Amino acid sequence: MKTSLMGYMGSVALATCLALQPMQASAEMISTQDVATVQKIQADREKVRSFLDRAAVKEKLQAMGVQAAFAKNRVDVLSDSEVELLAQRIDSLPAGGSLSSTDIIIILLVAILVAVAV
Repeated sequence: MKTSLMGYMGSVALATCLALQPMQASAEMISTQDVATVQKIQADREKVRSFLDRAAVKEKLQAMGVQAAFAKNRVDVLSDSEVELLAQRIDSLPAGGSLSSTDIIIILLVAILVAVAV
């Protein structure tokens, strides 16, 4: 009986010591450049998603056999450099009007990236 009581008291003491240990926390400063980079990448991803929401783009994607919803989901998987490239291409498009050859190239690029991922 004395042995089991000692074992129980030892277990309680060990559990108490482990529960009362101070927690470790870590923090570091992040630069403004890091924050700006992350925000730019998020904005670029949103720009590509909104481009894929356009009716003309949806029609072209569907004509190529790619569902627009699937292409939008693939934007999340693209690397930061791929998203940046697509956003730059979207920015260089003319405002309004019909799809130009540049538009079609961008759509094909997204479609190829989607097809490669499948």
